[in-house]
Amino acid sequence: MSAVAMQEPPEGVAPEMLAAMRGLPGSGNRKLDAYRQACVDTFGRSGIPTMRHEDWKYTDLPRVLTPWWSRLCTPAAGDALFDAGVLDALRLNDLDAQRLVFVDGHFHPGLSDAPLAGGDGLYAGPLAPLLDMPPSWLILDAGESEAPLYHGLNAANGALFTDGLAVHVPAGKALPRPVQAIFLSRSGQVSHPRNHVDLAAGARATVIEQYASIQAPDREEGALDNAVSRMALAEGAELTHYRLQQLGPHDVHLGRVQVDQEGGRYAAHAVNLGGQLCRLDIVAGLQREGAGCELNGLYMAGGLQHTDCHTRIDHHAPACSSREFFKGVLDGRAHAVFNGKIVVYPDAQKTDSAQSNANLVLSRQAEIDTKPELEIYADDVKCAHGATVGQLDANQLFYLRSRGFSEAAAKQTLTVAFADEVLARMPHPEVRAYLERVGLSRLAAAAEVLA
Repeated sequence: MSAVAMQEPPEGVAPEMLAAMRGLPGSGNRKLDAYRQACVDTFGRSGIPTMRHEDWKYTDLPRVLTPWWSRLCTPAAGDALFDAGVLDALRLNDLDAQRLVFVDGHFHPGLSDAPLAGGDGLYAGPLAPLLDMPPSWLILDAGESEAPLYHGLNAANGALFTDGLAVHVPAGKALPRPVQAIFLSRSGQVSHPRNHVDLAAGARATVIEQYASIQAPDREEGALDNAVSRMALAEGAELTHYRLQQLGPHDVHLGRVQVDQEGGRYAAHAVNLGGQLCRLDIVAGLQREGAGCELNGLYMAGGLQHTDCHTRIDHHAPACSSREFFKGVLDGRAHAVFNGKIVVYPDAQKTDSAQSNANLVLSRQAEIDTKPELEIYADDVKCAHGATVGQLDANQLFYLRSRGFSEAAAKQTLTVAFADEVLARMPHPEVRAYLERVGLSRLAAAAEVLA
């Protein structure tokens, strides 16, 4: 990372991180302390990316983060009180899932199901209790600073995380039911959730990450989420991963998902609905022959929202496959960014990869910058990529109008059908139905206003 392309953190921020670390879970564990110190050093050296950095050329992160510098190193306390009724709107009806609730980055046992812990090493629960003696499967690797799309705020997460979701499934086992981790953020608070999912050979699991906020009625101040998730899959493992972001209009969300595949199949379904600014990076590395990766995504933005999604899939081994399918819907003066990069290395012969990004623009003021990329260093591969940007089809609108649809209903129908193509790929109908209710209803309302 070039120093020219980064903004140095204000003087004193890195020392404040060192002070904050002393009271964090696991403080005093030599391995964890060394890891946190390495992250502080990386943050002080890297700063945060600016628009001069190629991967951030359309997202002015320093401008948005300036009000947060004074609170970046002061994660919220864990004794948050709020109306628990806010969880009712986040329920995935009819889905039998283990629900774990985190408020401002801290586990809230009173609102959660009991952690799952088996004598064979099976675990699904909060991360903090594991930090005094981290298990061998927990990835604490300071070398991650060399990973693609890594930046200073990822390092800040490593230095300051308080808690998060931890899942370990031993070889040949499966989680008995999906895990739903709900991360709630209160107005004016900073949180650094850290999630770790480890699947041994032949293991299977479904994990749902859900980010939402608790808006104070008398404040327009937002919250800052800086979340990092590490996924590790051994040979033959299968992970279905939902990531749902539905924060408030004043919130800032920075997310990173890093997937290390020694084999197996990984399927991600990422949906970004809210936030003043949302940046999501998904980086997957296929390390062993026959591994497979599927990335599906939907982003919807209106008003003055800014959403940025960068993905990267690295094919290191032969006979691996990847599929990437992202769609965006924009209205108002919203701005969206999509950059998907697939790299095929010299040893990755017989790679089969395809990438697609389609965008629907509902207003003249909305803007999309899309850039699908292929980097191929092998000669026996099958790869394809493409991107489209368009408006509602006039012929389709006319057809529906001729069949008795009002203009508003016709626009609603076409917009919902466009977005629903992503949701149809989700294997759990309960999650799909929830998103159709909370997400696609926004599109219907937007289409009605346009009409």
